[in-house]
Amino acid sequence: MAQQSFLHDLILHGSFDRALLDSFRVEEPSDEVRGLSVAFEALATELPPEDLERAGAVPPEALASLGGRGFFGMTVPRDYGGLGLPFSQYLKVVERMAAVDLSLAMVSLAHLSIGVQGIVLFGTHEQKRRYLAPAAAGDRIFAYALTEPEVGSDAKHIRTTARLSEDGSHYVLNGQKTYITNANYAGGFTVFAQLHGHRPGHMGAFIVERASEGLTVGPDMPKMGLKASSTAFLRFDDVNVPIENLLGKPGDGFRVAMTVLSYGRLAVCAAGLGLVERSVTDMVRRAKSRVQFGVPIASFELIQEKIASAQISAYVGEAMVELAARQLEERPTANVALETSHCKLFCTTRAWTVLYDAMQVAGGSGYLSTNPYERRMRDYRVATIFEGTTEIHSMYPALLLLRSLGDGLPRGAPARALALVRGAFRRPAGPTPSGDAGVRRALSLARRCGRVLVRLLHLGLLFYGKEVVSREFFLRRLTWLSAREYGLLAGAARLEGERRQGQPVDGSGALLAAFAEETARELPDLRRLRSTRTERLMTAITRRLAS
Repeated sequence: MAQQSFLHDLILHGSFDRALLDSFRVEEPSDEVRGLSVAFEALATELPPEDLERAGAVPPEALASLGGRGFFGMTVPRDYGGLGLPFSQYLKVVERMAAVDLSLAMVSLAHLSIGVQGIVLFGTHEQKRRYLAPAAAGDRIFAYALTEPEVGSDAKHIRTTARLSEDGSHYVLNGQKTYITNANYAGGFTVFAQLHGHRPGHMGAFIVERASEGLTVGPDMPKMGLKASSTAFLRFDDVNVPIENLLGKPGDGFRVAMTVLSYGRLAVCAAGLGLVERSVTDMVRRAKSRVQFGVPIASFELIQEKIASAQISAYVGEAMVELAARQLEERPTANVALETSHCKLFCTTRAWTVLYDAMQVAGGSGYLSTNPYERRMRDYRVATIFEGTTEIHSMYPALLLLRSLGDGLPRGAPARALALVRGAFRRPAGPTPSGDAGVRRALSLARRCGRVLVRLLHLGLLFYGKEVVSREFFLRRLTWLSAREYGLLAGAARLEGERRQGQPVDGSGALLAAFAEETARELPDLRRLRSTRTERLMTAITRRLAS
């Protein structure tokens, strides 16, 4: 069984890993990261984003240049020809690449974050030897193939099948995948399929080479943004895949898929954080130089609000991502789905708001396609869909927690009900407020969020029973309680880490304090067990339209 995470153990078992927070260290980019960042900026100068957009593809010579400069091997272990960057340092590169040109960056990011990650984590030595060296050089770009025309976030019910041949030498794949990033750049695919004759979710993860007979790669799909990125469907018609190309054991496919997605989510978050930081720089520059009514617009409170909100989002989001990445560095296959889901929800929704605000601060010039604002919005818009939609991540953590809680309850209705009542009124462990006033305030609020969350988890199962999985407004409240708790803990840990590292913390303290106040304002609405009047009206209106 996969190891559980810091947040899972805190919420459900009252086990607070103070050492993880106390060891928080603010990641500074290494010399290698800075070198890669400079190299990518140089490449983007040679291939301006607007030129790539018009072309609708990255030319072969640019792919070769990305490979030659190390961008396809950043996280591949050195033993297999890669740079072997720690995951947290890789995310620093992602931030910088996304701020320059996300469309060009996407080729290497999709390749590394999800395409080859299954091989890095679960591959045998022979699989790694055969595939990682060409992957690191860019000679064989990889893609990740999970989504299907009829199945997106409900990954356990994909329809692509893999049947073991009678002689046991290979699997025969049949089915279709869609929206596959890197499809027409890829020479290899990590493909997920139901193992024939087994229950849904008993899957296999397969390394499939592009040249395999029966594999069809469709033409690139026209998209709103990321136009230089390749997105297409795959069709498998009796594709024979050698048994040696199975990752892990038969039935491990779903675990492989979910583990890899945790890495992909954090990369999407890092890209958003890079765009947020760039947007803050742009907003400040514009606000200081644009004069209206005789004063710079930087003096207007509504403009200040946008800039400050963006900085809060960047500070808390980066802390959340770094804390999750640290757990994956320590235990690469750990189950950190709670943390990475929260990061995905928080970072992508906040980044989208910041991109909108940056265009707003730019005024009329922001609407011109000669400026980067609209391209950034178009390129990043898909991040709220990638690796699980915003709507899924608004419920997924709550469902994970409810399932884990339910699995630990006694059988029999009376005993189960009694356990839920007792659990609803226990006072779970949490962080003991310490440090300066700002940190104490954040930790105290995190503790309150945790206590409310535990109570609602128990009461939700008690009152709604099995129907709780369809109470999406309630699930969303649970998720945001947990996300807020995690954001406060991560932000407090980051602030204390900055202090230990001798960094000035006045500005950081203000950002954490603002996030704490934001949480305090939302907490009364998040405490509700029953739907609000507004939520009930929304349901009634939609039912009337759908009838």
